[in-house]
Amino acid sequence: MLAQKQQQTLEVRVDQKVILAARLLQCNTLELESEIEQELMDNPAIERIEVASDERELPPARLYRRAIERVDDGETGDLLDADYDPIASVAAESLSLREYLRRELHEQLREEQYPIADYILDNLDERGLLPDFDCDRASLETGYPPEEVEKVLRLVQSLDPPGIGARSMQECMLLQLRYLREQGQGNLLAEQIVEKFFRKLVNPPVRRIARDLKVSLTEVENALKYIREALHPYPAYRFRPPWQTVSASLYCQVKPDVIIRRTLHGFEVEVVRPRWILIISPQWREQYEKIKSAPSEYPEETVRQVEEYIQRAESFLRNLETRYRTLHRITHAVIKHQFGFLETSSHKFLKPLTRSQIAEELGLHESTVSRAISNKWVLLPSEDLVPFSDFFTPSLSVQKAIQEVVYSEDPEHPYNDDQIARILYERWGIKASRRTVVKYRTRLHIPSSKKRKRL
Repeated sequence: MLAQKQQQTLEVRVDQKVILAARLLQCNTLELESEIEQELMDNPAIERIEVASDERELPPARLYRRAIERVDDGETGDLLDADYDPIASVAAESLSLREYLRRELHEQLREEQYPIADYILDNLDERGLLPDFDCDRASLETGYPPEEVEKVLRLVQSLDPPGIGARSMQECMLLQLRYLREQGQGNLLAEQIVEKFFRKLVNPPVRRIARDLKVSLTEVENALKYIREALHPYPAYRFRPPWQTVSASLYCQVKPDVIIRRTLHGFEVEVVRPRWILIISPQWREQYEKIKSAPSEYPEETVRQVEEYIQRAESFLRNLETRYRTLHRITHAVIKHQFGFLETSSHKFLKPLTRSQIAEELGLHESTVSRAISNKWVLLPSEDLVPFSDFFTPSLSVQKAIQEVVYSEDPEHPYNDDQIARILYERWGIKASRRTVVKYRTRLHIPSSKKRKRL
């Protein structure tokens, strides 16, 4: 029989405020700018006020007070530069490295060569390299002759950023050196050193290089300094799209979300903010206060709309501040663990670190830490721009150390895995078993000692 009855049930519903907070936390600098632009268009209760360069270090309370004073003085309006088109900028910033390279290649290749170009780009790793790329294998998988694959690969390697598409670190460095030479900033001695002494660059034998190349010690030291300062091991991190408009040329694909500076008192953290601040419009705030004091004097729809906009604006601004504060706390916590890496900029000094470890220290949920560092970039004191996730790669220091050991070995007498494990401990105190060395060596596409040996 059909009958009506009451029954209590529990249902989990996620608060929209929680969803907004999580979304803003996960945004990187470029995505956050887009979110802010959208909120400014959707919510008239929010206004932006430009911040002068001498005010950026003021405490938030004083900054907001000054901003409101400007509004009272009638200094509001569109505070971005006149030549800045936010819509064009957001569209330009969405262009990824692969999309840029694909566009450039398709303009220079015949249509029948497109599959080769797409195959090569699909094999690029996050650093912009092709560590295990083989033209013969690519020929089998694409159906094109190896010579044709090689021709397209050379074209890829001629594009910006210099070093893109290199099959090894040595080739990456040589591509960058040749590019600098073509730009009139080359160093032929540096090219010779990379060609002939690449595996010795970790601890370069300056006297031997000088003797073999018949140059002075000073010339060798200057060339080595040039190599360290002019080259970058990860070309993808130097990607700067060649935007067509003047306004957009000020912006790049990768922007730092956090800046770490070295000071006399230690490391200083800056979470990157826009050069303007957001406030609740004084006019809307005044209207809101009037409605609160006498709601019956206003139409119901007006009351609902004003309350909705003000509450939405307050929630948005509060979540923005939470994002900045969370990133700041996480970065400070990371600095305590990765002090050696920040001092030296050498990945071999990275200590194993997990998101859950930082979450426990700060009293946060692990998912909060994951969202906070997701797709974020950190500008180091060395001016290197690295993914925030680099701090949380437990095996990264071991892999870098293995690479350095292999690059410094004698090609005629390469180290076996047991020897590499011993050297890791002797040089850097890294305890790694032979099995661990084999695992990471395989992951890095480094052949065994027998295959590395040069007769």
